[in-house]
Amino acid sequence: MRGFQQCFVTMYFKGIDAGKCPYVAHADTVIYAISTAICFQAAVMEVQNLRPSYWKFLLRLTQGRFALMNRRALDVFGTQASRDFKGFIPRLDPRYTVVTPELDIHS
Repeated sequence: MRGFQQCFVTMYFKGIDAGKCPYVAHADTVIYAISTAICFQAAVMEVQNLRPSYWKFLLRLTQGRFALMNRRALDVFGTQASRDFKGFIPRLDPRYTVVTPELDIHS
């Protein structure tokens, strides 16, 4: 994804130089933000489609919090988000949930 983003930015600026594309202020930042959002969406919804090295990088970056998401709630959308997290049930605080959690919370 990073390579695609770099290629797109390069092509965009070459297009500006050739007079084919209009100049948009901070376009490279917007392109980077969109490509990062796509990668994070894949990390949440489709972990199985990420390269293992990128998944390890995200875990280090977020101090393991990406692995603590309740991906079972996303399975209803057909994403198979919990496929690699079999048996993981997040410890939810019942004060902040609509449905009673499956595990007891000890305060």
